[in-house]
Amino acid sequence: MVKRITSQSNTTIKQIRSLQDRKYRKQTGLFFIEGIRQVGEAIDSDYPLQLVIYCPSLLITDYATKILEKASYKGLELLEVSDDVFQSISNKDGPHGIAAVGYERFFKISDVNVEGLWIALENIQDPGNLGSILRSLDGAGGKGLFLVGESTDPFHPTAVRSSMGVVFYTPIIKLSLADFIEFVKLKDIFCVGTSCETTDSFKEQNYPKNMILIMGSEQKGMTDSMIDICDVLVNIPMTGRVDSLNIANAASIVLFEIHTRNMKND
Repeated sequence: MVKRITSQSNTTIKQIRSLQDRKYRKQTGLFFIEGIRQVGEAIDSDYPLQLVIYCPSLLITDYATKILEKASYKGLELLEVSDDVFQSISNKDGPHGIAAVGYERFFKISDVNVEGLWIALENIQDPGNLGSILRSLDGAGGKGLFLVGESTDPFHPTAVRSSMGVVFYTPIIKLSLADFIEFVKLKDIFCVGTSCETTDSFKEQNYPKNMILIMGSEQKGMTDSMIDICDVLVNIPMTGRVDSLNIANAASIVLFEIHTRNMKND
């Protein structure tokens, strides 16, 4: 069924715009998805969606049209809007006329086994960094993400966009530091932490198949409690003027090193 809306003051449109606010996302359990690639990935992965929004005059690619056809075939609710209405909900300059509203999905810690490579991020603050790390985790064959402490929202529009759709496929577990520490100790999981305080290079470490890579916040790094549960600490040697990298860049480097080592050992 297709609904049509041409007014920016429509209640549904106001609610969609409100999803830019983390408080409203938390209250409703909903989040906004925009972009051909992102909406396509959500539909292909059978991610739970409330509705798909589109503007016929902005759908300029065959791929976008096919995504819309697939959404209709799967029985998703379709909302057709006018150009000005779509512009009012869009976060992009020159939007491509397709978006969606999805249901936030967090996995329970009891639902997962740490097999393969996982990453834990403690108090990460920037949603763009989080999305980029999800993308690198997927590229390096990673299996899932622990969001520990007061971390940013993985369903922030910027995080969703930066993840290039990986957020729809990746198990994400949100939990407190105390619960994460208890889980790691109970399951006896090998943990590698990244720290500027150690001189041990990430290139010199052996990495098991099943492990968690732990990284702290952009400003403060890992807390002492998180450091204490790490089996080893590694750093990325720096030879220039700067003494550290952006967390997303650092995560990518270490994740792919772990992936390369495990590929060689297969």
